[in-house]
Amino acid sequence: MAEHLLAGRYRLEHEIGAGGMGRVWRARDVRLDREVAVKTVDLSGVSDPTLADRFQREIVLTARLTSPHTVTVFDGGVDGRTAYLVMELLRGESLADAIARRGPLGLTQTLDVARQVTRGLAAAHAVGLVHRDIKPANVMLGDGRVKLLDFGIAQLTGQVDPHLTAPQMTIGTAAYMSPEQAAGQRVDAATDLYALGCLIMTMLTGRPPFPGDQPVLVASAQINAEPPRLASRRSDVPPGLDALVAALLAKNPLLRPNTAATLRALEALQANQSGPAVQLPPPASGPVTAPGRPAPVPQTRPYTQPAPAAGRPAPALAAPRSLEHLQPSGAWWLAGVLVSLILALLVAGLTANLTGAAVAQLAGALSSGSPEAKPSTTKPTPSASADSSPDPGQSVALGAALQGVRLALSSLPDSEAKTRLLEAWEAASARIAAGRTPKATLTAFEKAVKASGLAGWEQQAVLAATGIVRSLL
Repeated sequence: MAEHLLAGRYRLEHEIGAGGMGRVWRARDVRLDREVAVKTVDLSGVSDPTLADRFQREIVLTARLTSPHTVTVFDGGVDGRTAYLVMELLRGESLADAIARRGPLGLTQTLDVARQVTRGLAAAHAVGLVHRDIKPANVMLGDGRVKLLDFGIAQLTGQVDPHLTAPQMTIGTAAYMSPEQAAGQRVDAATDLYALGCLIMTMLTGRPPFPGDQPVLVASAQINAEPPRLASRRSDVPPGLDALVAALLAKNPLLRPNTAATLRALEALQANQSGPAVQLPPPASGPVTAPGRPAPVPQTRPYTQPAPAAGRPAPALAAPRSLEHLQPSGAWWLAGVLVSLILALLVAGLTANLTGAAVAQLAGALSSGSPEAKPSTTKPTPSASADSSPDPGQSVALGAALQGVRLALSSLPDSEAKTRLLEAWEAASARIAAGRTPKATLTAFEKAVKASGLAGWEQQAVLAATGIVRSLL
């Protein structure tokens, strides 16, 4: 029997990585007789017809990058039910592996890696491409050159097909996620620069600004908590670098330096590590908001774990054992989902607009630890007139609860079931927000969760979040 070759020319030899959108293989291009890396996505059994379009977009966007600090794309397409992307095969190790093996980096190496990462981002931003998942696992070290990997969840700024990955969709890695990204708001180049600040702190200290094994709590901290100063964790950093990282970690995207200014600052620091603080350009003023969304109001209180449910010990906040997604404890992760939903509503100032039933539902879900919150029997007081306008507070609260389900799903470990449910929730939440058979739509989604093959604690976390949505319908 003839050997099967993908697209008639690529022999997949062995798997070297996997992620939310596919698997990566060491392969050989038999036509050109060279080793390559091939990323594949299995389209069989996928109900969402946009998956192939998203993969094709990754091929086109990544192929536009010609920087020496981004991976080179050779080919791509669809063979039967397998979408594939052919890239150069990189030698070396990821930054995540390097830190896990050797610990924090020295100042000289950190500045060199950060400068090269910023050059790769500059090339991407120049063509309107936002990476949205800058983290140690997506930075490759080898032969003195640093390259950025995996633009699979990137978007073209201002040119996103609304049927594909929406700009408000929460995607990324919690420990390196900007506040606006964690809140499901529109992202731009400033999002990648926030992640760069997290990356620099990880390189120098071995952990990101907000470490932890509960992604929902970490994402909540990105939105609400004051980030630590780099100098408070490592005393030998120059004042200029401490100031730069603090600026990159600003809650308001307009207060962060742009890509060009960041690159100039890093180059100046490299030229004179012990010199005076690098002067950053004055930031723009005014909040950044997604269309139709209120501007976020950053909170600056210290990062602490929320209080646990009554009668339960507080979970310890430990630095992650690695720099990849960690497997959370199901019980505490579920509590984290509920706590984060309440925090999101409190920070947004929504509790004053919630009905008494909704507040009772939130409090009851947290205190009982119930995996599937049940609707309150107390009904909202009907309006005096049948044709009066809907309560705007209730609408805003429902929007926050819908985002809570998305956050709960996004924080699950990567799996095909998670990907399918995220896609299904995008359609379901749009129907619920529009008032189109919301209860029936939510019930159908909850059935899909139970039949998805997720682990028991994963199902409980998602159903706890959908229970809060149900209480507001």
